Amino acid sequence: MRNIKNPPKVLYTEGNIDLLNTYSISIIGSRACSLEGINSAKKFARDLTDQGLTIISGMAVGIDTAAHIGTLEENGKTIAVLGCGFENIFPKENIKLFHEIIESGGLVISEYPPETQPNSKKFLERNRIVSGLAIGVLVIEAAHRSGTSVTCKFAREQNKEIFCIPHSLEDIHGTGTNRLIKNGAHLVTSAKDIVDFFDFLNYKELEDEEKIFSIPIEINEKYLDVYNVLIGPPLNVEQICNKLNKSASDVNNALLMLELDGIVVKTKYGYQVNLEKDML
Repeated sequence: MRNIKNPPKVLYTEGNIDLLNTYSISIIGSRACSLEGINSAKKFARDLTDQGLTIISGMAVGIDTAAHIGTLEENGKTIAVLGCGFENIFPKENIKLFHEIIESGGLVISEYPPETQPNSKKFLERNRIVSGLAIGVLVIEAAHRSGTSVTCKFAREQNKEIFCIPHSLEDIHGTGTNRLIKNGAHLVTSAKDIVDFFDFLNYKELEDEEKIFSIPIEINEKYLDVYNVLIGPPLNVEQICNKLNKSASDVNNALLMLELDGIVVKTKYGYQVNLEKDML
């Protein structure tokens, strides 16, 4: 941390501080991500975990959460970097994830005192730590202008390697990643592409490849619009109706079916996608 621009004066920590001395990859991307983005973040997190790497992210909704969960599912180690203090975890729906990371031998860090409230400026500031701790940054999805772009800017200043998953030209979730590739980021399609880039890492062939992939759950096309609108912060029924211009009965029916399949969960803040499920 002393080697990055404007290093934090102090780091508050909860969990396994020894992880700060391990080789790590930061996995970042959009909060309003796609279903494919969620699955990609979890898969890369699992695969990189199997290579002995620590996974770093910012514990935001979307790609960050998927990266942390994918790591925990593979019994790996993950570091979450907060843009707030430990007494004001944000987003609140990730309080459970906060505790799971610590209990699993992971680490949560912040440069802010415990009572510090979250705000957008702090989230942007913490991104220099997300990139600064890692040997490289993997971008799963990025819009044209986003916090992900800010993290990549910090990574360049820190001479860190940037890796991106390519996207279709029509995919709005890939506008930023494709631009990063165009500007020199490394195009990757597997964890091996990342590991092979570093001379000091050796890719390990896995004996049981099946453990990397979990059986996907298909989403009924009738409920896909409700699912898509719930990728991101939680929403109540009225908000979903307004966004989709649907009746309350149609939305409630879709939510019921998605809940029964475990694809959507209801929290005290509203409905949201269950990132602990693998979906296709």
